[in-house]
Amino acid sequence: MVWDAIFGRKELVHTLQEAVRRRKTAHAYLFSGPEGIGKKTIAAALAAALNCLHPELAGCGNCPSCLAAAKKTHPDIHWLGPEGKSVRIEQIRAVKKYAHLKPRQGRFQIFIIDQADTMTLEAANSLLKVLEEPPAGTVIVLLSSRPGDLPETVCSRCQHYPVGRLDQDSTVDLLRYCGLEAAADSALEIMLRAEGIPGRILQLADEKGRVEQAQKAAAFLAGLPGLSRPSEQAARLAEEENLPALLDTVILTLRDVLMLHAISHGGTMLSGGDRGLLERLAEIWPPAACRRALQLLLALQADLARPVNTRLLLEKALRDLKEVGAHAESCGDPL
Repeated sequence: MVWDAIFGRKELVHTLQEAVRRRKTAHAYLFSGPEGIGKKTIAAALAAALNCLHPELAGCGNCPSCLAAAKKTHPDIHWLGPEGKSVRIEQIRAVKKYAHLKPRQGRFQIFIIDQADTMTLEAANSLLKVLEEPPAGTVIVLLSSRPGDLPETVCSRCQHYPVGRLDQDSTVDLLRYCGLEAAADSALEIMLRAEGIPGRILQLADEKGRVEQAQKAAAFLAGLPGLSRPSEQAARLAEEENLPALLDTVILTLRDVLMLHAISHGGTMLSGGDRGLLERLAEIWPPAACRRALQLLLALQADLARPVNTRLLLEKALRDLKEVGAHAESCGDPL
């Protein structure tokens, strides 16, 4: 079944399957949630199910149509996302053009728009016309980590399903499905560190990648107080292949350092980590400096989700973080 890779969303999956079986699907859907939560996986399953050659199975996973959908070669399933920083008017015009054509092989023409919240105002207004008068046999699927940035007129014309986070049991199921049996024993720790987000769970479950990422994050934090060339560091970070994941790990590491400080006052650690590494970082980052750095990093994380000049934003954040770290190093815990 095309739904087999979706865990912890039984109610949502059942709702979508029944809609396909009964041929009562909406003309437009909006799946929302943080990056890595599984929006694309759900959209792909829905698209495959809609054009499955066995409608009563709502996505058998084995017919030629389902197999083509899995390979992203199905001629009636179209994926698009930002070109540069935005989904542009030209892309939506293409959607409108093809939406009025009959499907080539399946029953539906399906358009999946990733990061739909990056649509320009022109693009959103153009899409609205399709949503107001949807052509027969067309389904629009919007994916967004920031649904509040979408025009209300667009949202109101979609069936909106926020995608929830995984619990411990669902995390175990996901890890076992992906062949990560060893990591399943640490499912609670991994789930907490990943905040229940499947994409992050799988990343953290890769022990080698996890150790390397933790070492990278620790080196980044340790080097901030004495950072001499913020502009060069910003340029390197802007080219980082997985900057969001690195930033996540830096934030989680700082949170652990803050919790380590709290242990002497009766606190407990929220998640595991290399205690020796955390203790060394705790010597550099006192509690108030940790809190201020976390504020800056969380603001940076939010800003990077928008269409921005990444390098300039990173450079400003690095200068601010360096000042916090250098001040703490010279004065103890003055903030």
